[in-house]
Amino acid sequence: MNRIKEVRKKKGLSLQQVADAVGLGNNTISRYETGKREPKLETWNKLAVFFNVSIPYLQGIDEEIYDLKFPTKKEAIDFIHKIMKIQNIKLKEI
Repeated sequence: MNRIKEVRKKKGLSLQQVADAVGLGNNTISRYETGKREPKLETWNKLAVFFNVSIPYLQGIDEEIYDLKFPTKKEAIDFIHKIMKIQNIKLKEI
């Protein structure tokens, strides 16, 4: 069984708050929580991003909870520069 309800409750959120965040009705979220309905991949992604967990964790597949950390702008730029250096790409080529 998925962990949507478990994660929602841990974060102190109502069905309506989750529904509003992902653009669905609270009755749809309730059906996901009870297993009466299965979210589409796009919805799994929205829920995972909203809850800040991985999709496999939310689906109940993975036991490890991942706190997804999105890179800062500086970290993203540094990463791109490293890739460019490895690939020997000059900034003006992009």
